[in-house]
Amino acid sequence: MSTSRLPRIVGFDVPRLHQQVDATADEAITALLDQAPDEQWTGRFLQHCATLASQLSLAEVRVEGTRIAFHGSIADARALADAVIALVNRLNDQLMQEGNQLAGEE
Repeated sequence: MSTSRLPRIVGFDVPRLHQQVDATADEAITALLDQAPDEQWTGRFLQHCATLASQLSLAEVRVEGTRIAFHGSIADARALADAVIALVNRLNDQLMQEGNQLAGEE
């Protein structure tokens, strides 16, 4: 994956939040990306979400084009947003390191 094609979070769209989350009825919190990620990035991102021992595994995270949607309550929305930011940054750093290693091997 080209490191120039790594998505970055440029903002959030936060709907009206509730004390209790109903993922079937409540609107998702959305992280806005500067570009749509490719399938490799999306797969790795969702894999990290599923394997993390954090709230993200319960937030029903999905990637939809230039948006990362997840559900959270008033109490945990900030922590979830911070976790999504950290995960995007960590994944992008890993992919850049892998790209640099491959370039060094050529």
